[in-house]
Amino acid sequence: MRFEFYINYKQDIIMLPPYKVHDNGELIDLMVEPTNRCNLRCPTCFSHLDSREKRDMLFTDFRYIIDNSGISIRNMSLYNYGEPLLNPDIWRMVKYARDSGVHHVKIDTNGMLLDGANISSALSSGIDKISISLDGACQETYSKFRIGGSFAKVLSNIKELVRRRDAASSDMEIELQFIIMRHNQHELDAIRMLSEEIGVDILRFKRVLVRRKEWEYLLPDNKYSRYDGVTPQNTCNKPARQLVINSNGTVIPCCYIVGDDVRKHALGNAFKESLSDILSGRKYMEFLEACSSDKSALDCCRDCEEGNINMDYDVMRLR
Repeated sequence: MRFEFYINYKQDIIMLPPYKVHDNGELIDLMVEPTNRCNLRCPTCFSHLDSREKRDMLFTDFRYIIDNSGISIRNMSLYNYGEPLLNPDIWRMVKYARDSGVHHVKIDTNGMLLDGANISSALSSGIDKISISLDGACQETYSKFRIGGSFAKVLSNIKELVRRRDAASSDMEIELQFIIMRHNQHELDAIRMLSEEIGVDILRFKRVLVRRKEWEYLLPDNKYSRYDGVTPQNTCNKPARQLVINSNGTVIPCCYIVGDDVRKHALGNAFKESLSDILSGRKYMEFLEACSSDKSALDCCRDCEEGNINMDYDVMRLR
């Protein structure tokens, strides 16, 4: 059976108006990194390539961010570089965010630690969505990218999460995420059928992001590529849509800012300053202006392909 995507999201490469990241006193999308530690070693992940000190965000610091934000928060994603479930306070963070009025809270996980205890905590935390990465339909394919992971274990954890979610009549959404790469592009039909069989709500296909020449071996055929048929852009709207807080409190305007660029382009520290002050600060304004006019003026953005991508992801709603 030929595979076809039926919901297709294309990246909007037209720059959004300034300060779209917050609207009418509300921060639209906030990404908070609970930890930059990880239990896997995926080739393209900066969790193990970054020079940052490995640390978990303390719950007291997370609470400070919420309590002193100076702005209401609509959507919160609790992940960046690292495995969120390694932070022992992760479900406490989720519950505090939801109890504090954050409208939607999401976690991305590799699923290795999503055992019975974590499933119980997830169901009682009020989490709105859990997205689990499964980049293969068998161990051989899966392990080529998710180095150190077990396909069977993740699959078993997803099945148990679905079973217990359904038994509890919870509204929590369960998403399976599959990054399309050269070695797994032949398994699109297989992963769709597997997703339907285990009962996840959403199947998301992402295009692999290649930021180093040595990663080009991962690129799939053009029809599945981020870069097929695009016109290079010299602007980017990502910083106008996203604010990121790393595990040490450093605030940056984009999740693709890594390494030494984090220190260079830090907007402030959310453990010491309110988000409303950071959003109205000179550094944020200047960064937005550069991205909306000439991103090549920013060394961290000059060689980034994000503004040029054709299609970031495709989504199939299965339930």
